Amino acid sequence: MSHQLSVIGTGGVIGNGWPLLERQGLAEDGVATIDELIDRVVEGCEYQAAGRLVFELDRRRDNFLVELLALTQKYWPEAEGLEGRI
Repeated sequence: MSHQLSVIGTGGVIGNGWPLLERQGLAEDGVATIDELIDRVVEGCEYQAAGRLVFELDRRRDNFLVELLALTQKYWPEAEGLEGRI
């Protein structure tokens, strides 16, 4: 992840990369450099992942979305015979 973010930062993927962020005042948000921003993003992602592998996170996300879809179908107006209403 760190490598991917650094590639973006050098402009290798999307134009000029991070310079726009630098002009928008990263220092005002407590981030001194792009490298520090990358480190903070990576640390936050690793913290949230809690050691789980990507496929486990994918499965967890997919299971959530399936359950969310089932809930919307259960409580959506059409389930009560009220078509076209929210």
